[in-house]
Parts: sequence; C-alpha cells; structure tokens
Amino acid sequence: MQTKEDDSISNLSFSHDGKKVVFDRCRDEGYQIQVYNLATGELAAYQSPKNERWTMGRYSYDGKRITFSVIPIKSGGELDLGGMQIAVMDANGKNFRKVTTGPGAKLYPVFSHNGRKILYTCAAYIRESGNTPAANYDAWEVDLEKNEQRRLTFHEYFYMGYLSYYPDDERFIYYGERPLVSEGMRLTPNNESAFGGKMVELERQGKGIHGVVVMKGRELIPHAYDFGEKVRAEKPLLSKDGSILLYEKSVSAGKFYLYSPDGNHRLVGQGGSVDSAAISPDGELLGMMTFNIHIFTVRDGKRKMILYLPSTPKTVENWEDAYRRNKKLYRMIPERPLHSLNR
Repeated sequence: MQTKEDDSISNLSFSHDGKKVVFDRCRDEGYQIQVYNLATGELAAYQSPKNERWTMGRYSYDGKRITFSVIPIKSGGELDLGGMQIAVMDANGKNFRKVTTGPGAKLYPVFSHNGRKILYTCAAYIRESGNTPAANYDAWEVDLEKNEQRRLTFHEYFYMGYLSYYPDDERFIYYGERPLVSEGMRLTPNNESAFGGKMVELERQGKGIHGVVVMKGRELIPHAYDFGEKVRAEKPLLSKDGSILLYEKSVSAGKFYLYSPDGNHRLVGQGGSVDSAAISPDGELLGMMTFNIHIFTVRDGKRKMILYLPSTPKTVENWEDAYRRNKKLYRMIPERPLHSLNR
C-alpha cells in the first residue's frame, strides 16, 4: 500500500450511516484514523498521541462512539505489538478509555448492536522475525459494562479477521486461516496427516474451522452457509441486520459475491489484490481497498466511485483525461484532513 510519496492507507470500514469511509492513513508526518465524507469530500481525522498509534477504527451502530486498537510506541520508536489494547471513545473524541488488559496483539474491534460488547481478535504470539508480526489468533469479546474479557475460540489461527456480530449479539462470524488446534488435537510436525484428515472430516460434517466460521458464544454453528463444494470463501462481510453476506472467493483476484442460499451467488465487485474490504451497515455499499478505495453498489454491482491518494496523478497515465471525463467516479482524497475530530 506504500506510494512513492510515503502516503499509504489500510483497514477500511464504513460509518454507522454508510455516508463516510474510515481508514488508517500513514504519512511522513504521522499516522491517523481518517474519515472521508462520500458526499462532500471532506476529510477529518482522529489524531493519536505521540506515544501511541491508533488503528482499525470502527463506529458503533448508533454512531455515537468509535472503537479502535491502540499500539504503544516504545522510546526507540518501535511498535509494542504485545502491548496492544482495545479502546473506545465518543465520536467527538471525548471519554477515551482502554477497555482491555493483558498481553497480545488485539485487532479488528467491532461493537455489538446494543453497544455493550466489543468483539476482537487477539494474537497470543508475537514473532521476533518473519513476514508476519504475530500469530496464534483467537476471537475474544469484552463486556464494557462489566469490564470482563472472554476468550471465545481456541484454535490459534495463523490469521483471523473480518469479525461481526449478528443482530442477537450472541452469534458472530469470522474468517480464520490455518488453525493449530482442533477438538483437542494440536498440529505438530509428526501429525500433519492426521490433523489434515480431521480438518477434512469436519468440513464434511459442516463444522469446518478453516475459512468462514459462525459461532454462538463458544459453540460452533454447523452448516451456517453453503458456498459450494468448489468455493473457498474468505473475508465475510455482514450487514447490520444479518440478511446480507458478501464474501471474497479465494484465488479469484479480489472478486466479491453476494451470498444466496440457493447457490446462485452474484458477483458484486472486484478489485485485484484486496488489502481490506467493508460493507456499509445497511448492506447497500461494498468498499474494497487496493492501492485506492473502490466503492460498489451491492444491488447492481456497479462501481459508484474510486477514491485516490494525491500521488495518483504522478503514477497513473492519462489521469487528467480520465478525471475530466467522470469527476463523479474519480475522487481525490485530500492531502490533509480539514480538522481533527478529537482535539
């Protein structure tokens, strides 16, 4: 996601009303959670203090609060992933507080519908080297009224994300890759074949834990969705009322489909290598982040707009001609936010 002018974006989500997109933006001068108004083009930001990096912002369903991950910054400038916590504050930046404790990289927080809980994933293992900074992910939730944290899954995934509550705030959906633990068996170099066989058998029983998984508390819900025998679904995106599910088809160059119980899953949008994706709470918009942000309308699969970083004209041929032809489709994210939302 890095551009030639050190301007990068990541971790896309929508505001509670679907009128804005929220994303992380990293520039030479710092790191912010930024909020872009799709109608007006106004850009605002939440600015973290110098000793912290705020990331992965998600609004509550009523729009009154925002939750995000807080990464402490060490004295030498390094990120302390093992010290990450989940925080909440009012949408206007007031009443900031951290709501989790303990070690582990805590990521992708999302509010329950009633606003009383936050679902997130926690990586128990921080790597000292390698391409990925953390591993052994599981789903957790924190009760904001009782100040209690509860672990919900026990599979120690290589990666875990795209968590969402259903409207009952008990069931939830997520995407998990390469679990290390399944039904009491731990993957080791000596039992790879047996562990793989168990995974295949669970899939046949509709109880697969690799891919898209639906849980109720700590109990897996079997046969929650049928994507077809030849489809590996990833990145589940659930509307607020739970009636609309979008997913990315694995190894499809970023193709997202609208799930249908009859198996006639409809292509909604595609974007190549997708860094992150989001659905508006009402299920009307699909957002995909590549080097830019692509917005599609779910009902017809048409591209609504593309949001570019300011460096785009310097890296894309014939930019000016394309921009003049369709200014409604092509939008430029401002160089800097108009104002800070928490100052």
